[in-house]
Amino acid sequence: MKKFFILCVLFIASFFAKSQVLLNEFYPEPGSTFQEFFELYNTSTSPIPENLDNYTIVIYYEEPGNKSGFYIFDLPSVTVAAKDYFVVSSQTTFSIQGQSNLVADLNWNVLGAGGAITKWEKSGSSYVSVPVSNPLTDLFVKSTGSSSGAYSVFVYENGIQVNGIVIGSSSSSIPLSVKAMPNLFVDMIGSSPDFTISFGTMADNSAELINGTAGTNNGYFRQYDGKCGVWVKSSNAPDYTPGGSNGSAANELGSLTISASINEYAPDPNKSLLTYNVSAGPAEAFAVVIQVYQDLGIIGELDANDVLIDSKNIGNSSAGFQNVILPTADDGVIIVAKSPAGCFDQVIALPALYAKSTLPVHLISFQGNMNKNNKVTLNWMVADNETVKHFEVERSLNGKDFITVGVVFASEKFGTENYMFYETPANSDKVMYRLKMIDKSHDIDYSRILIFQTKSAGTSGIKIYSNPVKDKLTFSYFSNTNQVIGVRVYDIAGKTLMSQKVNSAEGNNMLSLSLNSTFNAGIYVVEVSNGADRQVAKFVKQ
Repeated sequence: MKKFFILCVLFIASFFAKSQVLLNEFYPEPGSTFQEFFELYNTSTSPIPENLDNYTIVIYYEEPGNKSGFYIFDLPSVTVAAKDYFVVSSQTTFSIQGQSNLVADLNWNVLGAGGAITKWEKSGSSYVSVPVSNPLTDLFVKSTGSSSGAYSVFVYENGIQVNGIVIGSSSSSIPLSVKAMPNLFVDMIGSSPDFTISFGTMADNSAELINGTAGTNNGYFRQYDGKCGVWVKSSNAPDYTPGGSNGSAANELGSLTISASINEYAPDPNKSLLTYNVSAGPAEAFAVVIQVYQDLGIIGELDANDVLIDSKNIGNSSAGFQNVILPTADDGVIIVAKSPAGCFDQVIALPALYAKSTLPVHLISFQGNMNKNNKVTLNWMVADNETVKHFEVERSLNGKDFITVGVVFASEKFGTENYMFYETPANSDKVMYRLKMIDKSHDIDYSRILIFQTKSAGTSGIKIYSNPVKDKLTFSYFSNTNQVIGVRVYDIAGKTLMSQKVNSAEGNNMLSLSLNSTFNAGIYVVEVSNGADRQVAKFVKQ
């Protein structure tokens, strides 16, 4: 028999640190020719994708005739990778103002295993089940009663509220109409625990409160992925980037005052010491979770290659200075302050105590493929080949612990050169590779990490890694057979900025491309095509 429990503010304070997935875009008033959608964003950097089967979205409604209640959206067993996006709409292919033929990761009218949408109408001190429209085109119902014009949407993970938004209300608290609702029992499908929501005990700081009522063809988006307090109402089509980044939250100011520095660690000169202090902030910003990541990906950005090394709950501004021993002295850190609503109050990047040396080897591209027999083939191209001593191919199953599985010595060619390595790793749902590049002066640098899934875990379509990007674009795509694929990168006006042919093998392929000076900051599209089939995805260049 499933376990169930009553939510209360104490549980929220204890468990919101586990929040991974939160709302990032929201389009509730599409008009007659467009469709509703919402976007979820996985804030985690874990190499293990987050399973949405453990998540539930609870949507409050008020309808004519004094009818009120909740839609309960029990998400199915699907996954979203670290720092990635998951788009849900009323249609698999949907349109919004100014954009058409967008592809949703999930159609809520065609849910897979473990998923369901139910509707519960208040009846006295309890609820009765009422039919859900088929198809359901209006999941986000604008309230018509005491909280007229507002939307109240809450996200739960394993029965714990981890995010929420109240949009269109001028109040600084969750609407009283929501708090006055009777307790609601949620019967989950699958292995996720059943739970009961106590609306009367909801803490106001467990949801983000956004002013501005949406009109037709209006919606809301965060200006920066996962950032608190930056929701913007907009009907401007380019503002919406379903499945793509809204921009990095790194080094954007928040409501908290946080000081931090990295210093020498006397007991071990190979390590360093981070000291930080949350010295001020409004009461509603606490308790805050401070997470510290080793900055192993794009320097200064929180991305899927960064590794969580410490997490602390800070209850108030008098907690004082906190110390964290860092594993190295030559890696920077990313400090993340997570609010009670699950979003980022701040993302702070600190440089390493000692700067790494600059490697003269120029890695132009790094790509790979895992075929149907799980054989991995890696290909890379370098400029300035005469500076290279050798490459070490490193493999990991968790994204943290890498071992050397092969050594490739440099040729004697000057200028540009191509290299290749292949192996069939032991069975694993996921395997990661990177290049350790050693030049003739014995300086060392690393490539980006390529992530492969076995055939059983593989998916089709383009997936951008560490979006937004700086000087490298890394993505995966699917090929139905061994073939030559055309890769094209163009801006949102359709102007082609890069075009090349690559050899692709059957299955999931990985490709990393250098972006030259023609790529200014902005939104771009990468396209993979064999002439008959076409895959596209947006990315943001910083």
